[in-house]
Amino acid sequence: MDAIDSILCDWYTFGRGWSPVAGYEREDPSCALYRSSRQWMDFSEFNDEVDWLRIERNARAVDPLVLQLETRLRIAVSVAVKNFHAGAIVFTNPRHPQTQDADYAEAKRLLAPKLITAGVLERQAPQTARHVPRLA
Repeated sequence: MDAIDSILCDWYTFGRGWSPVAGYEREDPSCALYRSSRQWMDFSEFNDEVDWLRIERNARAVDPLVLQLETRLRIAVSVAVKNFHAGAIVFTNPRHPQTQDADYAEAKRLLAPKLITAGVLERQAPQTARHVPRLA
């Protein structure tokens, strides 16, 4: 699993955590900016909150980028990420099972520069050939 896979898994995790209910707002407008005190949190709870905020920030940046992909590539991303989340190959591509791996690789290739521009993925330093001395 590489950095893009990890980002897409966070995007999937965030998407699963929010389910809209028809007729009810996610938060009341009069209390939207209210934050409770963190004075009773222990370090693990605070770390969990910080991790969730990072996942949420990245997922909100990734979501429109995934939606810009063509349908074939979006399906490939969805299937691959569900399998990463499950920890095994459980889900198969219902429309194009023969090209799942190629489609996912293409989606990652198209997403990489957009993720860098969005600030979600770090730009990799170019790999330069260097002389490595041989140990005798």
